[in-house]
Amino acid sequence: QKISDIQEVYSHPMALLQCKQFFKLHPHIKLIEDKDTAEVAQRIQKQKLKNVAAIASTLASELFELEILARSIQSIQHNETRFVIVKPSKKELPDNQLSKASLKFELDHKRGSLAAILNVMSDCKLNLTKIQSLPKIETPWKYAFFVDVTFDAVENFNKASSILTIMAENFKILGTYKNARQ
Repeated sequence: QKISDIQEVYSHPMALLQCKQFFKLHPHIKLIEDKDTAEVAQRIQKQKLKNVAAIASTLASELFELEILARSIQSIQHNETRFVIVKPSKKELPDNQLSKASLKFELDHKRGSLAAILNVMSDCKLNLTKIQSLPKIETPWKYAFFVDVTFDAVENFNKASSILTIMAENFKILGTYKNARQ
């Protein structure tokens, strides 16, 4: 098949969003949200679907013996989706290999509460790479924050964690790991 043959592309909503610019060049293609990128690739292979494509990884194309019609179609070239492999046995990295962490904490809706937290992170040489806030439905005017930070020295992270434990409510370290870009 060629791109001009494709009538529908199925993929996860985030994958479709991340490839929006590419599909502006192909307005004849209908974009359809699906729950899983690799599952769509598998469905195309099993059902031998024609005029249908998936946005999926190179690995999915290899696993399901599908031809790649266009590579690296994401709108932002260095945009990457993270996947986590969870396994039953716990293997901890030595502290000197840790350089990234995912955190959760809660704050009241009052002036300067988030700024104070961000100042501590900055003072402790943490680099904020992601922040997401969600209102706590059961507690009006309280927000949960999910944050990813990177750091060069685990000592800086440990110092920040000690301070944030005192400043923020329900402070949790969701995970520490080695930054993939190192």
